[in-house]
Amino acid sequence: MKIPDIIKETASNLRNNMTISEVILWNYLKNSSLWVKFLRQKPVYVYTENSWLDRYIIPDFYCHERKVVIEVDWSIHNLKEIYNLDLHKEELLKNLWFKIIRITNTEIDTDIKNVLLKIKNNL
Repeated sequence: MKIPDIIKETASNLRNNMTISEVILWNYLKNSSLWVKFLRQKPVYVYTENSWLDRYIIPDFYCHERKVVIEVDWSIHNLKEIYNLDLHKEELLKNLWFKIIRITNTEIDTDIKNVLLKIKNNL
């Protein structure tokens, strides 16, 4: 399935504009001893609409091998609109048998060891 250019561009922009906490976590994930490969801002196909438009979600981090998605939440995720959108995306991913790990910026900034343990325990 060919990923539309607009989705590719969006994913590329997200990779080039990661939050500081995402960069910190990415540096651990790409160099970790978890023995699984994570991708960052990789489009994941979730469904095709009746109008034959393919729909994608772009998670912060994605492990195809284990069907795990890591989402890094920051203060904007507390807004009702964003929170509801997050729940909808999570439901779509869970319908495809993905496991979602939600981590906050604060957790990454203050206790990266526990964050990595949380990820490892959920793989």
